[in-house]
Amino acid sequence: MYIQYRTLAATTICFALSLLALRKGILAYVSLTEAPPTSLIGCLQSIKGNKKSYLSIPSSPTYNNDRLGYNRNFVHKPSAIFHPASEADAVAAVVCAAAHNVSIAPRSGGHSYEGYSGGGKTASLVIDLNLFLQFAIDHDTGIATVGAGNRLGTLCTKLWKAGEYLIPAGSCPGVGIGGHALGGGLGIAGRKYGMLSDNIVGLTMVAANGNILEVNARSRPDLFWALRGAGGGSFGLVTEFRIQAYKAPARVTTMEVKYPWSVHQNVINAFGIWSKSVVDDFTGKVRVLGTFLGSQEEAQTALKSLFTLTGLPQQTTFNESTWYQAAARWAEMEGANLEDPYTEHALAFRFRSLLYRQPISDSELAIISKHINNPPNNPDGQVTISVSLEIWGGKIDYPSSASAFDNHRGILYSIRYGVEWNVSSPDSDSICTECMDWSDHFAKELQAAYSSGQVLEAYQNYIERDIPNGLQAYYGDNLSRLIEIKKSVDPGNIFVFPQAIPLS
Repeated sequence: MYIQYRTLAATTICFALSLLALRKGILAYVSLTEAPPTSLIGCLQSIKGNKKSYLSIPSSPTYNNDRLGYNRNFVHKPSAIFHPASEADAVAAVVCAAAHNVSIAPRSGGHSYEGYSGGGKTASLVIDLNLFLQFAIDHDTGIATVGAGNRLGTLCTKLWKAGEYLIPAGSCPGVGIGGHALGGGLGIAGRKYGMLSDNIVGLTMVAANGNILEVNARSRPDLFWALRGAGGGSFGLVTEFRIQAYKAPARVTTMEVKYPWSVHQNVINAFGIWSKSVVDDFTGKVRVLGTFLGSQEEAQTALKSLFTLTGLPQQTTFNESTWYQAAARWAEMEGANLEDPYTEHALAFRFRSLLYRQPISDSELAIISKHINNPPNNPDGQVTISVSLEIWGGKIDYPSSASAFDNHRGILYSIRYGVEWNVSSPDSDSICTECMDWSDHFAKELQAAYSSGQVLEAYQNYIERDIPNGLQAYYGDNLSRLIEIKKSVDPGNIFVFPQAIPLS
């Protein structure tokens, strides 16, 4: 369930740090030319594999559009953007980058909060997996084989059409499966089925040396542990996932419960208490937005204990439907076909996160209220500010196997807070200085007051470049083990971005 405050015109924002991989646990030998090219671009141009593979370089007419990610606040200029259409071509691109000592930025959907799926800096090689759209499901086991180029909306549709299946993924249809799954993957049904990363049973990854690795609990178990929760761009190019899927319930109920602003502090406190006892079928966002994996009658019963704590709300709206219809409603695409995700408009934003193991304090609530009531001004257009609280718990705390996400078990709820603003055109680089200053001041105050001095924890899929002790906040005590695994699979540090797992 999720508590949300917004001002001005609200638009759902979803992103994820992109990351990806390839197949078959064997050494892939790629001979590019008789005499190896002397430049990265020459090397990439020499790849003569699948005819559907294509390359964008700064002189290409497609380059300026191709380099854009979802967040126009960060528009990087990679040396090249390669779109492989086969495993062999993906391997060849990795070999080219390694041979010319150029860092690789895998891209699945391009929704990294900090633009890291565009390299996070100038002169990287972006390997875009948009052509890896394979999908199949084993009806005996419920395991779905998913190419890393699938977007969540497309994948939701494929799963539904294959037999009314679901996976506990996020609600934003344009987000790529790659970074979302590898960074944890908080989703609509997470309290019932766990994080998306907990449901990964196997991956295919191209390593920095060109090896195609099959990764699962029996084959390379250390890497399997690392990729599920810390795999976003640091270890290799993941091209395929095997994910446990589930039959969707016959009916799903979405709801919206509205409270007056005057009682927001009481509602948030009650929300934290209630989240510890509500059934796992309940997941959601205060306004209260929520999803219950069951009927409207069952959802109403589950909400009674919340209303006992908060008092009756101003308004309550229920919608009972199929899982697919509920997913479209969460994506703000009610009645639409999620298979063809929306055309993303030009947008810039600055969002951050904090994870709470205990109810938020009165002083922290006062900081949030102050900044909500004093939004920034954007002389060039519209601004939207947002603070969302989303409950965790349930199956998230009890995964079936260990992973690099385990430092975040036992979280009560997360807060995602920040600002978004429109930019003048799809290909423009536009920074709202007042918006950035507002976000920076908000973050510094909230982080300083964080849970009365607890060690800062934050969600790696809501990554922020300047969070204090960022790697510790995202990976906790797992960091030292992650560094050792990084050394073993990428000793040359080819898969690198400003907040990647380091070599030391």
